[in-house]
Amino acid sequence: MPTSSIQIQSAATGARPRLQSRGFRLPILISACFALASVPGTSVGQSTASSLTSRAELTAAAANAELAAATGNGGDRTRNAMQAAAIRQRLLDGDFQVGERIVLTIVSDAAHTDTLVVRAGRVIDLPGKATLSLAGVLRSELKDRVTGEVLKYVKATSVNVTPLTRIAVLGEVVRPGYFAFASDAPLTDAIMVAGGPTATADLERSFVRRASREYRSADETRHAVSNGLTLDQFGLIAGDELVVGKQRQLISPSTTAVFGAVASLAAIFLAVHR
Repeated sequence: MPTSSIQIQSAATGARPRLQSRGFRLPILISACFALASVPGTSVGQSTASSLTSRAELTAAAANAELAAATGNGGDRTRNAMQAAAIRQRLLDGDFQVGERIVLTIVSDAAHTDTLVVRAGRVIDLPGKATLSLAGVLRSELKDRVTGEVLKYVKATSVNVTPLTRIAVLGEVVRPGYFAFASDAPLTDAIMVAGGPTATADLERSFVRRASREYRSADETRHAVSNGLTLDQFGLIAGDELVVGKQRQLISPSTTAVFGAVASLAAIFLAVHR
């Protein structure tokens, strides 16, 4: 099987540090704990069951969101209804959209890594000229589906499957843009891959935007970051935007300009009347 290269953003080794701004203080050396894995043909770590949300967990989350939408007020009701609908649609359609990528590593006599692209009809092409439909399949269900199909055609000692999620990291980060992450990457990894927060960032004001609308509030995003949730656990899909917040300005630029003008006039007055 030919080996395809792909850049995957993930933590290299060790414990994952906590990002902090105001309530979360950000050590300058935190970025040294992270590296980008971009070596062609290398094996990608397999997602663990706990870092990808199960169908049962999603069903419970949809029920909770529907309850909150029925009992909440104003914007909270609208946001919870939107989340409940999105989860129900996810349970029906699955997680994979046309154009998304999956890293597959098969170990037999040697490790062979390839990048699979979801094509029209939500199908992927597997070794042995097999085709697998991903319609209705969640990320947490992907490994079992792919492994079962691969072993029908290939004698392998292990099969590792890593779904990727391409999201935007915007706002107060050093290198805003779109990145392809392993779906089990924590939100903190996504922020650090985008260069980390700027000096004016306030992570507690961060939120998630979907289709130009707020999908996850600042409170929800703060909770997700502090609890180390992954992209999948937080319900992010391809095209979502993680927007890192900015610190509030205690004095507006216009007020600063007024104070500057007054100070200049005072200085001129004193100079003239000396």
